[in-house]
Amino acid sequence: MPGSMDEAAWFELWALREDVYLEFQDKELILRSRWEDVCLPVPGEAAVEALRRMCLGPISLDNVSTRFDDRAELSGILERVRHLVVRSFGPDPEQPLLSVVPISLWAEYCLGAPLADRPVRLSRFAVITSDGRDWRVESPLSLHRVLLHQAAAMELVGALARPVLPSRLSPADRSLVKRLGAAGMVVQASPRAVFEEDHDPVLAGWSPLDLMFHSRTTLGRHDHDFGETYRSGSRAVEPVAKPPAREERVKLPKPSWRQLVETDPPLTVALEAANSRLPEPERVPSIDDLSELLYRTVRVRSLTGEPDGTTALATSDRPYRSAGDCYGLEVYVTADDCKGLPSGVYHYDPLAHQLAVVTERGDELLENGRVAANLACRPPVLITLTARFRRLSWKYNGLSYALVLKDVGALTQTLKLVSTAMGLPTCALDGADVDVSSRVLGLDWRIESAVAGLVVGRSCGARPGSTQARHPMNDAAWPARAMTVIR
Repeated sequence: MPGSMDEAAWFELWALREDVYLEFQDKELILRSRWEDVCLPVPGEAAVEALRRMCLGPISLDNVSTRFDDRAELSGILERVRHLVVRSFGPDPEQPLLSVVPISLWAEYCLGAPLADRPVRLSRFAVITSDGRDWRVESPLSLHRVLLHQAAAMELVGALARPVLPSRLSPADRSLVKRLGAAGMVVQASPRAVFEEDHDPVLAGWSPLDLMFHSRTTLGRHDHDFGETYRSGSRAVEPVAKPPAREERVKLPKPSWRQLVETDPPLTVALEAANSRLPEPERVPSIDDLSELLYRTVRVRSLTGEPDGTTALATSDRPYRSAGDCYGLEVYVTADDCKGLPSGVYHYDPLAHQLAVVTERGDELLENGRVAANLACRPPVLITLTARFRRLSWKYNGLSYALVLKDVGALTQTLKLVSTAMGLPTCALDGADVDVSSRVLGLDWRIESAVAGLVVGRSCGARPGSTQARHPMNDAAWPARAMTVIR
């Protein structure tokens, strides 16, 4: 082939994934796996023996049988179950350099044509980690995982951080690059001398980290355990309600059900006004306002388990939705100008409906909130939402942090709607400073840290581009009408 080069003659070994096992039933051979059961007519003795050995580790197909029919039968089976086949390569059959592991039902691995002499490099979406034994190379764009078993393979991968011409590589390194490319971990420049992944409009909006997070917290493109696996057991579970760290408490009044029913605006009014871009008057909140907002949005309405909420496996019922009723979010209030509440940082106790003092100094949090909301002065009250990650991770595998973010969205929307119904201007903050919040709140950020925030008493300041003309579409006047009802 013009432009291609010779590559080293490598051994190729074949194995079945570690989670595959064989079972004979009537006249069928069943290959059971995490994705499906593949039922085959019982093959010949040579093929059965080869499959048994492949369950134990890599084998060379050259050692299966010398008969053409046996080899053809086994090749047909391996093609049928290619999503279960691990292929290992290297110059030494006893010590392969790498293995390519399928991680999806739809995985297909094909070596393809020899390399052309155009630049190659590691894909910018490839992620390298270690499992304590091998280096693991994964990409959200690939349905395979590559295991690098030896330092020589990792050394070449390190060199591929920058583009290199295959002609400048040794035959062995070219063979390695070709196999990494077939797995989607290495990309080659097009004849126009550009790397297509750098100019693909579909990928332009994705960072490698975001795309990996998306692919690993949904099903279809990985082989990790997923869902309610209870991997940590009850030992790692935190209580349903976080106990206050200090003795100082501020009792909060409870709102009246009758008054709320009589005075609250309809849901549609709150929805239209909550995210309107109409100017909202500033309002200095009071402790009664804050109490009502917290009571209506995050209080514990009922518990399973012990009445004090300390049982490890207890769940709770609250006004907003949480995955599995785990409710791992905590609410911290930083008061700067709140009538009836001294300045300081407080933790909200949703069981007792009270505030527990955390610290008297919340300047850093207030300044962060001011900057995030683009305000000219500090917010009267700042609500910081943190997540106790183990409330979800003990139960869910693969999607626990994604569920935390969904819970944040549910609680933020609930806070926004209720505060709007109360005529209390707010501004949801898009980001959180994990370092500052952990330091001020006295948290280990690996166990509990900030994930969102809400300014209470002021709406967001002007944003860049907010002066652009807005074109009315579907009942654009509704927010203005809603605001007249709220006021």
